[in-house]
Amino acid sequence: SVSQPASCHDQLKGPHGLTQQISLLHRIKNRVQQYVKSAPSPASTAQPNRILITQRELKNFGGSEFFAIEVARALKQRGHDVAIYCPSPGKLANIVTPSGIPVCETPDAVPFIPDVIHGQHHLPTMAALAHFPGVPAIYCWHGARPWVEQPPIHPRIRFNVVTSARMAPRLATETGTPEDRIVTIPNFVDLDRFSRVRKIEDRPRRAVLYGQSGFYPAELTMLEQSCAAHGIILDKVGYAYGNPRPRPEYFLPDYDIAFAIGRSALEALACGCAVIPVVPQLAGSLITMETFDTWAASNFSPRYFTSASIMDTEWLGRELAAFKRADILQVMEKVRSEHAIGPAITAFETLYQRAMFASAPHGSGGEFDHYLTAMAKEVDALWGDLECRKVDDVAAQARIVDLERTNAEAEQRIRHLTDLLLPNSPHQAATPPESQGNH
Repeated sequence: SVSQPASCHDQLKGPHGLTQQISLLHRIKNRVQQYVKSAPSPASTAQPNRILITQRELKNFGGSEFFAIEVARALKQRGHDVAIYCPSPGKLANIVTPSGIPVCETPDAVPFIPDVIHGQHHLPTMAALAHFPGVPAIYCWHGARPWVEQPPIHPRIRFNVVTSARMAPRLATETGTPEDRIVTIPNFVDLDRFSRVRKIEDRPRRAVLYGQSGFYPAELTMLEQSCAAHGIILDKVGYAYGNPRPRPEYFLPDYDIAFAIGRSALEALACGCAVIPVVPQLAGSLITMETFDTWAASNFSPRYFTSASIMDTEWLGRELAAFKRADILQVMEKVRSEHAIGPAITAFETLYQRAMFASAPHGSGGEFDHYLTAMAKEVDALWGDLECRKVDDVAAQARIVDLERTNAEAEQRIRHLTDLLLPNSPHQAATPPESQGNH
């Protein structure tokens, strides 16, 4: 009002001026309300800038290891402060530390108080939650086995992440996690890393069993024979076969077909390989444009109790009949356009932000009481299994001792029989005369 001219000030006097004053106040009020509505709230703009990722170990080339590495590096590139808490670091730590991402063996070595904990693996996640009170978390569930993957129960774990839609109902059923707290973020491929794409041939000649283990020897023999029957050379890559190769982005483009599941399958598809998912005791089918979405929903892994296919020559012949260069090329392009790492990182950033302001899930209880209640049951079962194994080991060792004694007695009887049947045998001289007369 000080800056207004006198004529304007005079206009606000009198009966009509009062009406104008009221109108002016209403306009000011409306402008303030519009500003307040349009101004972003602190909760909607606050971004998690310090993120702690937990990972059980960084020793071997595996799926969760590279998941943690690639997420950490991508977040760092987007300007976040990132650290990895890993109780058992190894050679893979050398992949992330050059990016300025510390790998810490204990939570107290983490150089900041995180805004959000990105949990992977049961006990490291709980150790981080215990060390950083009040910090919210999300938990990434990569699979039902082994036990170290099992989702812990804690009220500050605001959301659980699964990599395929079919894992969500299982997680909800087995852990009691509310469905609105389970988020699906599909697996991804770092296209900068997997930049090499193969020239797809019309006829497959080379195949690789990539990253899988746990097959019975007879199954592996059957797969080898099936490939050979169709003129395909099969290589096996992985720790289970004494042939770990650290750079799949380098060797996968050399193969026409990859027998793989999960992230391994996705990586092979991105390189232009035809992929047939297989697991112990269950053979899958060739991933095509028609079946891609179904396979993606199961994280590119066959589902037990849905098929009785085995890895024999007839099965492989059926899958090779669907091998078409144009279709494989379309699948590769689909993977590279829809499963790149960028959208996945954006989804994680959004979830971190939601976790910062989400309340504890209904019925989640106190900080550690529900967790310890669940652990009491879990550890008791684990201890029982361990004790059974100890008993089994003792019984096995006793059986071995009995067999060794029985074998020694049998060898001694054979020598005595040999001495009786062949008097001139070398053992004859070593046998006392008095003992010879006793047989």
